[in-house]
Amino acid sequence: MTESASEPVGSVSEEAFKLFRALSSSSAEPKSDEPHVCTATWCPVCQVVGLVRDNPDAIAQVSASAAAFAKSLRDLVDSAKPTPPEDEEA
Repeated sequence: MTESASEPVGSVSEEAFKLFRALSSSSAEPKSDEPHVCTATWCPVCQVVGLVRDNPDAIAQVSASAAAFAKSLRDLVDSAKPTPPEDEEA
């Protein structure tokens, strides 16, 4: 057995800290300057990166559509606000 296996079980926060420390010191993690190498086709990061890389025009159209949608929502909110009454003393 290793030394960590003979340690008594601590509180939830202590055990979470131990787990975080063990995971952060893992040598299996890629370095920040190394590219992400996907070994599975289900990886959502790889799917999004591949979609953006393969379809830059589609991403531009989605961005333009999102901007138009935000503008129409803004116009809807502006039209729903009540207009302040005008003073008739002039």
